[in-house]
Amino acid sequence: MRAVVVYESMSGNAHQIATAIGDGITEVMPVTVTSVTDATASVLAGVDVIVAGGPTHVPGISLARPREGAQRTAPDSVNALHLDDGAARIGVREWLEALPMTHAMAAAFDTRTDIPRTVSGAACGRIDHALRRRGLRVVTAPMSFLADRSNHLESSELARARAWGIDVAHDAMSPDAADTNAVRR
Repeated sequence: MRAVVVYESMSGNAHQIATAIGDGITEVMPVTVTSVTDATASVLAGVDVIVAGGPTHVPGISLARPREGAQRTAPDSVNALHLDDGAARIGVREWLEALPMTHAMAAAFDTRTDIPRTVSGAACGRIDHALRRRGLRVVTAPMSFLADRSNHLESSELARARAWGIDVAHDAMSPDAADTNAVRR
């Protein structure tokens, strides 16, 4: 089995989380971690598990306009926001819309501010839904990873993402993963 972790990242948090998830998955199976910009058909060819995620932009998956706005305003922001490479290009929404129907297994994640989900929203549920619409068999419930209000990942999130990556890989390897979709936990 082989996996790919596909991420969209604006400020680098989703990139860090994707890398940590990949570190966990690699304990069980080979994995490639790549941005949505580089997640081409050749990268996805023959993949058994696709883990996809990105930042939450209230209330869900990012749109092109906020990505473009962030590109313009980041250098002037109070916190001197650093944008991840490729932040203003294609996002996870557009990537999912272009993803061909496939029968691979999948899991979804997002990054969001550590405030009540009813306020922040969460992209992972919408990513999960989009993966299912593309024919993927989801093997585990979608997962959010949290950043503080200054947009820095909470201290335990990278370790939690790595552990979740291990769980995703084990869930994909389970005998019933090939036949069913995960029940939301």
